[in-house]
Amino acid sequence: MGKYIGAFLGIFMLGFLYAIYPHADVSESSHYVTSETCKDCHQSNYDSWKKNTLHPYMFRPVKSPADLLGDFESDDPALTFKKEDVEFVVGNKWEQVYVSMIDGEYYPLPAKWYVMQKRWVPYKVNDWHEVPMSKKCNGCHTTGFDPATYEFSEFGIGCEACHGAGNKHVQNKKRIVAEPCKWCHAGDAQMLSKKKDIIRSVSPTVCGQCHNRGQNAPKDGLHGAEFNFPVNFTPGGDIEKALVPLTPEMDKKGKFWWGNGIAKNRHQEFGDWSKSKHANAVKKLKEKYEKGTHRGELTDECLYCHSTDFRHHDKDKPEKPTLDTAKFGVTCVACHEPHGRDKEFPHVGDGISQCGGCHVDSMSHSVAKSGKPHYPCPTAMVTCADCHMPRIVKTGGFYSIRSHRFKIVTPLEAQKNNMPSSCQNGGCHDNKTEEWAIDAYKEHYPNKADAEQVGDAAG
Repeated sequence: MGKYIGAFLGIFMLGFLYAIYPHADVSESSHYVTSETCKDCHQSNYDSWKKNTLHPYMFRPVKSPADLLGDFESDDPALTFKKEDVEFVVGNKWEQVYVSMIDGEYYPLPAKWYVMQKRWVPYKVNDWHEVPMSKKCNGCHTTGFDPATYEFSEFGIGCEACHGAGNKHVQNKKRIVAEPCKWCHAGDAQMLSKKKDIIRSVSPTVCGQCHNRGQNAPKDGLHGAEFNFPVNFTPGGDIEKALVPLTPEMDKKGKFWWGNGIAKNRHQEFGDWSKSKHANAVKKLKEKYEKGTHRGELTDECLYCHSTDFRHHDKDKPEKPTLDTAKFGVTCVACHEPHGRDKEFPHVGDGISQCGGCHVDSMSHSVAKSGKPHYPCPTAMVTCADCHMPRIVKTGGFYSIRSHRFKIVTPLEAQKNNMPSSCQNGGCHDNKTEEWAIDAYKEHYPNKADAEQVGDAAG
């Protein structure tokens, strides 16, 4: 009899252990699971992110010689360290910064490589050893950064940098699709599918948490101005509570802004966008509606162009935003597919198709009013972005990044502020003089009102 009782108890214990084993990694607290885990269910998004975006490669360990783009055989005096000193790299398109770990901290080495110009330049030569990346860089160049320990979940900008910590999302999905979880949770499918266990937001602050300059706001017991990025920030949250932004008024040396207040340095897209008509598109629409002007003409369908939360309405939510409830104007994801899928389709991006869907009416209006084409250049040679998003932001040694103010920089304005103009940026008309550009612009837009009209993206 004893052996039967023993066998029964053995089977019972095995069943009990088997039953509780799936719950071994279940946690009610949020933590990061890495993009590799997300890939299990989101293979297509993962592949596109990995192939078509720069985010995974913003900061990574050196795994092969191919990771190092710089010419380490060069006799350039700026190169004061050896290839063997490099343990990590930052960037791979415009420029590449080389990193070494010293006493448990990441530090940038004193020369960087301009990728497209193929040359070395000095980088923080006198103070590189005073630039701990855990305080200056890692909050934006890694995923899941912990300001208390300086540790992070993943090198580079992974899924959870935009969607938030993913363990609860993974747990809930496993409960309804994985063996043996679904044995008990099959009936919970509808309830679990409605849980807000992952962030899906069209808020500009998802991108603005990093495409911004400033220092962390005093919060959670941390000292103000300790980090060059927001800490303990939830993607899509209120960036004003998490970051004290760098402003043109603080820029005494003119390193970050041109004289007209438009960004001249990288990582400032959010600041430029915030001052644009795109940012205020839904606000201005509501103001017209509330004042009663155009009330008969305004409908919720106007939000398709004026509100990104209307255009990208989450199908899991029962009600679409209305003129009363819409929150956001034209935000980042209205133009940028965050997983990089737009890179796979040549007709999407800088072309007229990206802007024309909403601006075709305003373009036609300006043509009818002036009796001239919207712009003087051949249509096969330029796009909307070439004029309204000129390349006036420098990185990699040249003006390589577009402005996000969505404002034409006229040749006269450029002369006044000693900056590139919309006519002579990115190689356009760079063989002509500034005076030629001023005269050519005046000839096509002789009326000041017309010039102002095309100067900003229509709101």
